[in-house]
Amino acid sequence: MSSYKQKLNDINDRLIGLYKSDQKSMTAFKNLSDTAVREGKVSKAMKELIAVAIAAARGCDDCILYHVAEAKKHGADRETLIEVVVVAIEMSGGPGTVYAAKALDAFDNL
Repeated sequence: MSSYKQKLNDINDRLIGLYKSDQKSMTAFKNLSDTAVREGKVSKAMKELIAVAIAAARGCDDCILYHVAEAKKHGADRETLIEVVVVAIEMSGGPGTVYAAKALDAFDNL
């Protein structure tokens, strides 16, 4: 099994490939993403943790890993991640529980 860091590199490589295939659309998406997580009343770290919760609720492994890495980069701590993913569990039940556990495992291993 590859490491979380290798999986994250693989995700980024796939995104670069998509960007090269359709620069106009991917630039627009990147601009939206950058704007959505900009510093404001809600910190970048918390915005990334919100993305982790949504990813857990939606069941997106790659999204979880990408946003956990971004949350950590912006200073998110483990305890806050746990509080946020518990909300994802509340809102999505059993599947959210499985993906919330993946988010915690990714946090601990990045």
